[in-house]
Amino acid sequence: METEINGSAMDNNKRRQKKKKKNSRFLRNAKGFAKQGIYGRGTHIDDDQYNYFINILDAMKTGFEDVEEKVNMANNVFDQTNEQEIHLASNQIVCKVLESLIGFVDAENLERFFSVFAENFRPICSDRFASHVLQKMVEIAFLRALGKDKLKNPADGDDDANGISYTPVAKRAKTEVTAINEELYNLEADFNSEHRLRCSQFVERVSKFLLNNLEDFVWDSCANHIMRTSILSLAGVHVAKVAFEKGGADMAKNRKLYTVPDEWVDVLKEFPQRLEMWPQFPDFPYQEHSSALIGIICIALRATDKQLLKHFGKKILMNAFLKVEQSEEEKKKKIEILDDEDEKSAENNSDTIAEEEANEKREEPINKIQLPKVFEYQSAVILLETLLTVAGPKLFTQLYAMLFTGRLALLAKEPLTNFAVQKLLQNIKEKDDFENVFSELVNDVEELLKIGHTGVVEALTAACLRVGAKQAQCIVSLQTALHTPASDKVKVKCFFHCMIKLKPYEVAQADNSGFVHLHGSLIVQHILRFNKPIFLVNCILETPPEQLVSIFNTPNGSHIVDAFLQSKYIGEKSREKFIRNLEGFYVDLATTKFGSRVIESCFAVAQESQKSRIVKELADKVNMLKGSPFGRLLYNKFRVETYRLSATQWKASLHANKEHKVDKLFKDIIN
Repeated sequence: METEINGSAMDNNKRRQKKKKKNSRFLRNAKGFAKQGIYGRGTHIDDDQYNYFINILDAMKTGFEDVEEKVNMANNVFDQTNEQEIHLASNQIVCKVLESLIGFVDAENLERFFSVFAENFRPICSDRFASHVLQKMVEIAFLRALGKDKLKNPADGDDDANGISYTPVAKRAKTEVTAINEELYNLEADFNSEHRLRCSQFVERVSKFLLNNLEDFVWDSCANHIMRTSILSLAGVHVAKVAFEKGGADMAKNRKLYTVPDEWVDVLKEFPQRLEMWPQFPDFPYQEHSSALIGIICIALRATDKQLLKHFGKKILMNAFLKVEQSEEEKKKKIEILDDEDEKSAENNSDTIAEEEANEKREEPINKIQLPKVFEYQSAVILLETLLTVAGPKLFTQLYAMLFTGRLALLAKEPLTNFAVQKLLQNIKEKDDFENVFSELVNDVEELLKIGHTGVVEALTAACLRVGAKQAQCIVSLQTALHTPASDKVKVKCFFHCMIKLKPYEVAQADNSGFVHLHGSLIVQHILRFNKPIFLVNCILETPPEQLVSIFNTPNGSHIVDAFLQSKYIGEKSREKFIRNLEGFYVDLATTKFGSRVIESCFAVAQESQKSRIVKELADKVNMLKGSPFGRLLYNKFRVETYRLSATQWKASLHANKEHKVDKLFKDIIN
């Protein structure tokens, strides 16, 4: 049971360990190849140079005490590259070092690289190693050109209108060279105005070079990445790139938005305007690199020119997405030139042929739906997901009406396209459109759960909450799918248990493990925030406390408590009963990582008498509490020692804290 409870946490640890092992293996392999006389891929460097850069990688791996130490190392390394900049940057090992440290070099070294690289843009853009250095140079030049003064306030940014977040990621207090402290250094360092101007000119120069050579670089895997970074820079969108690591969803979600010069925006607009005139434009979504480039352009236009985005998005929809992939039989058909006799016989047989075709159509299965070409290719589906995320109301409605209407049930069941349906649900805002979507999907909830496409069901429930429609019908559909209908008084009580496992009644009954499905937990949280969640509330309150504790001690299950206690549609009496049901198990929860979160949430909303009971129970088993690191935190936070010495004094301090919070809350108004 314990293994299953901690399953997701172990998976996360494995991913982190895998990344660490990958980096260690890279360095270990590099040293091993050196013994064989192989000094990295790319250009050949001599033994001394190779060992020098390997030692630098070793030093970077151990970390630095402060930023000044990083800056000194970066400048020393870049001094060693003088008059060999491109040759060294084209080597695999040196490339990684330069890319990792270039954000910390002084103005003189960076400008030297600007000059040398500018004279050799074409070969560098296609070099599989030097191109990484150039890409990083564009990013650093972008940050130094703008500085922290140009960073837009997240509250004023383009944040939540279309589901794109420009909020900075939480700062990590680490000593390694990370994208976070690199960004802070380049934004806050005191560079002179001349250096900032040269950085601005470099971003514009690289972007114009790529623009003028679009035909050569759109399908080039190396140059395409530089182009994407340049386009985002021109739009003022920054996504931190860590050396030799892929971006991933987290980076895309935590981008920042900056105010950029008008000249940059003018250069940016030329990219979509030129590309849409190409005869190959309809084929762009169906090739990996060109599709990714189009997606980045859409994200950039979302931040700079929504009108141009609407035009560009409609062009993609009409010219590319609505194509229908021809079957093999259709491709084999040939147009034949008929002579007079053939034409006469063709006319005589036309009625017979038409009748045969009509019979064939009748024999075809009714549920056979021909999908647009966009749903046949992964690269095109990913571009569609991007477009759904950034599209304005009019373009979004067009995408929904032309691509999804009448096909949603089929698309939701396909492995390739169900994520596009999730994006549609996550971004839909019009109530009428959502009701149509709901009616198409509601009858297929059970099948979606059965085939494992639980993300679609979660997105559907979240949309019911966000749009404020079809909430009662959503609960009924989930009851039906999990075989816990309201008409069966025994089965209906197990709805919560089935929901957190996303298994039908018959299967869930045999599952006594502490496993909580991620999407099951999220669906429960959404329902608890519905306008009328009383049915699920009663299910939870009737669940045995032992079972609740097992659920709340998991990472997915612990968040259900937050939704229950914070929902504005759950009454005070239900919250009190919920907290009271956990009595006798407070210590069991307090001594675990996720359970301690639950106790904190309960304590925050509990009445004074209930708070006293919580602390009393913890005080009675203080040895168990202090035996866990999580328990010790609660021991100090709830002042359990004070309670043990004097319950009256503890209550007095509780009142004092409450009054202090009220004074702090109204301080500005009073002043």
